[in-house]
Amino acid sequence: MIYQIKKIIRKMTPRFVISIYHLLLSWIGAMLYGFPSRKIIVIGITGTKGKTTIAEILNSILEEFNLKTAMINSLRFKIGEEEWANKTKMTMPGRFFIQKFIRRAVRNNCKYLILEATSIGMDQHRHRAIDFDVVLFNNIHPEHLEEHNNSFEKYLFAKEKLFKKLESTKKTFLYNDRRGKMNNFQTKTSIVNLDDKFADNFLKYWADKKIGYSLSSSSQSSSFGGNKILMVKPSDYSINSEGIIFNLDNYEFKPSLKGKFNLYNILAAISISLSLNIPLSVVKEAISKFSGVAGRMEKIENEKGKNIFVDFAHTPDSLEAVYQLLRSEISSNSNNGKLICILGGTGGGRDKWKRPVMGKIAGRYCDEIIITNEDPYDENPVDIMKDVADGLREDNKEYQIIEDRREAISTAIRICQKNDIVVITGKGAEKVMVLADNKKIPWDDRVVVREELEKIS
Repeated sequence: MIYQIKKIIRKMTPRFVISIYHLLLSWIGAMLYGFPSRKIIVIGITGTKGKTTIAEILNSILEEFNLKTAMINSLRFKIGEEEWANKTKMTMPGRFFIQKFIRRAVRNNCKYLILEATSIGMDQHRHRAIDFDVVLFNNIHPEHLEEHNNSFEKYLFAKEKLFKKLESTKKTFLYNDRRGKMNNFQTKTSIVNLDDKFADNFLKYWADKKIGYSLSSSSQSSSFGGNKILMVKPSDYSINSEGIIFNLDNYEFKPSLKGKFNLYNILAAISISLSLNIPLSVVKEAISKFSGVAGRMEKIENEKGKNIFVDFAHTPDSLEAVYQLLRSEISSNSNNGKLICILGGTGGGRDKWKRPVMGKIAGRYCDEIIITNEDPYDENPVDIMKDVADGLREDNKEYQIIEDRREAISTAIRICQKNDIVVITGKGAEKVMVLADNKKIPWDDRVVVREELEKIS
């Protein structure tokens, strides 16, 4: 009931009034907790895809160098050794939560805070009272456009706000004790994926130092806005079904992660590490130990001989990248296995445009397709699944619609043979599913997979 009342109030209230409301909350929260971000080095990561993976790789690198970290991402909250699951369905939580979290991190002597910065969060000014020291842009693709007046340009500008915030806080000292003593010089750094076609939108903002990472042979060290850009670029690299190998400054890296998208994520984390003066030898050691992120191309090990992967992919580009990677694994093994795909239509009430697009992508790569429920919110889940199916009907592709997500997973597992691969996308390691009236029920695709495997004799 309260949730419905809030929805009605939001619809009736002018957007500029809501914006002022969010801005006031942001500053009140910071004042209430004593502007804690001035006492810790804050790293902000934005982009449509890869934020959580970059954050987790970076955290591993900093910990390898014996630095105490705090982190807020879509999977978990972490302060030093303490961590707990993010069940809010918000990658960038509300202002009071963030400010209270940062103060706890400072009081626990954390030196670095890693924070994912989302377009919706920044449109609601959640970043405004945070002093960022390093900001990174990884990539951008259309997503959550309903939250930005169905405008990609407004979505893009929302991402730019992180870099605009860095420009507006040209402080050069970190206040690292409770009396506000300035005794630690901190360079303001912006980092950009130069291979993204919107890179210049982020490079145009001020920073003490600018770093660009790239795989493109056409990208060269250059200047932008009077700043020379430091390049992070492998001298050579290879990507195949076995994994990634690349060379950087005479160091050979062999991460366990797979796919070109993960190579970009790794380069992003390396770029941040170098901006913080972490030795490349330490970076290499940390990356060699990094085994992956929960729910991101995570293989569910089992004794039943089933090849099952869970991934968070919820945009057309990320879904296609996952399917391409798994299809290449099947092809490289020359075993005539099938790719069995379970997908939903993203959260209810948002990104309706991409549902048939994702269905069409599944039709292009998958041999067996099961469309199922994901996070319907207040929208009829059947309507969402039919929207996904529209993309398959165009090419007369066969598919199943199984509304119950557990039943869909069970069906896929049971039809999976020795050389087949099952991939379940959309939720990854999320811990809840959101139904009508914002009702959250416990859910984890990985747990459900293991439970359904146990039922197989």
